[in-house]
Amino acid sequence: MPEFEGYKVVYEVIALPKRKWAILVKIVRRSDGIVVAGRHSPFPNHAFDTKLEALDQVNRYIEVLLATHDADGKSMHRA
Repeated sequence: MPEFEGYKVVYEVIALPKRKWAILVKIVRRSDGIVVAGRHSPFPNHAFDTKLEALDQVNRYIEVLLATHDADGKSMHRA
């Protein structure tokens, strides 16, 4: 996972049946502990063929989410 300065990214890759993979992610702002995105699956209806594919997609998702979060200047808290 690349470093996202100022944020703590916690993720879990989950093995699914039929050699598929899913991923859960949580993003917390380090400076004040604000949860930007609570533990969730950014792709709930998509199983990935490899762990690497899952990580690649979640990296893209995080980059877009944090760019939006930084541009808005708001917390995007999800339960």
